[in-house]
Amino acid sequence: MQLKTMLLDDSPIEYVESGDPAAPPLILIHGWAQDHRLFRLLEPHLRDHFRVLRLNFRGHGGNPGTPGDFTAEELIQDPLGFIEHLELENVRIASTSHGCWVNIGVQDRLGSDRFGQAVVIDWLMKPFDGFHQQIEQGASPETAAAARQSMFDEWTEGTDSVDVIDHVQREMTWFGEDMWIRACREIRKSYDLWGSPLERMAAVQGGLEVAHIYSQPLDPEYKKFQEDFSAQNPWFTPIHIPGKTHFPTLENPESVAAAIKTFFS
Repeated sequence: MQLKTMLLDDSPIEYVESGDPAAPPLILIHGWAQDHRLFRLLEPHLRDHFRVLRLNFRGHGGNPGTPGDFTAEELIQDPLGFIEHLELENVRIASTSHGCWVNIGVQDRLGSDRFGQAVVIDWLMKPFDGFHQQIEQGASPETAAAARQSMFDEWTEGTDSVDVIDHVQREMTWFGEDMWIRACREIRKSYDLWGSPLERMAAVQGGLEVAHIYSQPLDPEYKKFQEDFSAQNPWFTPIHIPGKTHFPTLENPESVAAAIKTFFS
């Protein structure tokens, strides 16, 4: 596998491709301050079924030509341009965390050309107490560093997974404070605009079937909340898999891959 680069709207976009080029295309979308490495353990379990395309957002690669400031709306243009450039059809998209806002935005823009199904992974459907305060602090230069550290502590608490700890403490810290401030700003805007991910997904023109693969939070009420919503909205399927962290693609990639393959089949 080789890291490839294409130019979209004067922004270099990196991606890694694997699997049979004739197989159904599956684009994997990471969250803010992450990149294709988030899926390095998941990809081997998917490439026998899909043409796997691990896409890096603008500003999230190692290319020095990456842009300055940008918004989540501009991130939506990256997969859209990517799909058009590679002339992909019947595209499946799986995304993690707040990269899922981009996934659903892409689904909305594709309209009748989309596959009609999407996978979202560990997306916070119902914010916990203090979440919005944490995001607000992360969007402010005065408190961004402390807010980021509180997130890191929260994400690695109770785990001895080397892959998770390495991802958080080494890979995610590669992205500077400006990226984290931008991320929190855009995440805050998304919640302000839509209220919740469930409301955002329900608003997709023409409808969309969604599988939510998640491990956290462990609170039984969170699981019941999703199951109750699913009972009233059959287009939404929550799939809980064992895990102690916010990173099931690293902690339990086999189970995530199995759920993806089952859903898209």
